Amino acid sequence: MTRDPSSVLSVSGYPHEHIMASTDASVLFLLLCFLYPYTSFQFTPVANYTTTEWNPQPIPNNYLATLYTPSWVPNMKKKLVNYNRNLRPGFGGPPLLVKMSLDVVSIDHISAVDLDFTICILLRQYWKDERLAFTGTNESISLDGRLVEYLWVPDTFFPNSKFSFLHNVTMANRLLRLWPDGSIVYGQRVTVIAECNMDLRKYPLDKQNCSLHLESYGYTTDDMIYKWLKGDDSVRGLQNLQVAQFRVKNHRTKEMIVTYETGAYPHVAFSFRLTREVAYIFLQMYVPSTLLVMISWVSFWINKDSPPARVSLGITTVLAQTTFVTSARASLPKISYIKAVDVYLLMCFFFVFAALGEYAIVSFESTRRKRKAAKKEKEIQTQREREIAQRAAFVDQIFQVHPDEKLPVSVELLARSTWLTKQASAYANKELQMTSTEPEEEQSWSTKEGSSSGISEETKARRMARIRAKVARIQKVSLHDIEDVDNIDRYSRIIFPSTFVFCAVLYWTVYLLKM
Repeated sequence: MTRDPSSVLSVSGYPHEHIMASTDASVLFLLLCFLYPYTSFQFTPVANYTTTEWNPQPIPNNYLATLYTPSWVPNMKKKLVNYNRNLRPGFGGPPLLVKMSLDVVSIDHISAVDLDFTICILLRQYWKDERLAFTGTNESISLDGRLVEYLWVPDTFFPNSKFSFLHNVTMANRLLRLWPDGSIVYGQRVTVIAECNMDLRKYPLDKQNCSLHLESYGYTTDDMIYKWLKGDDSVRGLQNLQVAQFRVKNHRTKEMIVTYETGAYPHVAFSFRLTREVAYIFLQMYVPSTLLVMISWVSFWINKDSPPARVSLGITTVLAQTTFVTSARASLPKISYIKAVDVYLLMCFFFVFAALGEYAIVSFESTRRKRKAAKKEKEIQTQREREIAQRAAFVDQIFQVHPDEKLPVSVELLARSTWLTKQASAYANKELQMTSTEPEEEQSWSTKEGSSSGISEETKARRMARIRAKVARIQKVSLHDIEDVDNIDRYSRIIFPSTFVFCAVLYWTVYLLKM
């Protein structure tokens, strides 16, 4: 018996057309379900949309108790219930031992004007507080630095501090670490401007000792004792520091007790040695001052008859040297004693001023001699004219008596010989005896009734030679007298440099030996 395929489909109840319709409906349903959330959001009224601001709630006091912590971690809240932060550990017993150590982060500024230095340190203090002991482990735990507000800590301060502050970015720079036996390390990052009593007598060839002191403000040695953790090794970081104008050398620590009216207090300190770098100050002060002194010597080669050039050069160098002296004093404190740099700058100032004073002497002496020479020349000219007139009259008489006689000297030479003799006598403070010659000449021409044939040619030549020698000697003396002013400049060219070099060598020898 065979079956019709159509009857099979009828029996199953799912004819082909029905299957296709059912499939389309399912796909449409799924698509609507997928798009419905977006459709509902799109058509949600704006008035029904609300926003909420973030408003965090404060952390409850028992927040730490709600977190999971290991069983060995001490419950600080329970330990602080009966903890009295106003009483030191071991109150009523022996003094508490507090040890110190520190790392030097930087030394930013060392001021010779204010006599201080700025230092940034990581200070650590160690002590034992048995009230905070815990069990369960041998490891230390690091606590929040804000917990320090609930614990006893040493009242350490810096007695030689002018100003200091605790760094607090991004939080207060404090470290707190606790050991099971109650040992505590408390660290702080502190910047201190501390005074440093400098001795500047050898400045800039000086070496300074600066120190930082730490002391308890309220606890006497009956309650607390300060000690360095590892002696000199308790201070670290100085070896690698780069400080402007200084080299930081060896340091040392010390422990002491200082006594005030209220009692004896524990005190620790560390000091370090500073050696000044001379190169900067040498280039800033010594070299320019030396060059100014050398420039002032140029005036010795300038003509004395050029006052504008020499005066302007001298005044400029004096003012420049004054500026150097003033700037040197401005960069140093106003102290009563003289510093090494003051000695050198004042020495340079003296030489510069002396060069200007040298021209003042040259100018004054030159003017004085010119006036004196002019006055003397006027007197001599008057005397010369009178003598020439007398000589001319005398020669006329000779010619009238012996018209054919050849005279040994001219009328002009006879006139000059007389006034040059007087000039030489005035200059050398003695008379050049020419009267013995001239009377002979006059006598030789007048004794023999108009005849000079009795005078031999040899005698005439000898007399002429004496007259010429005296004239040349007088001219030489007069020329030397005029050049005396120029000799001042000539001698200064040698005296000033040699004296300055000697003083400079003496200066550096003395101060380098003192170093």
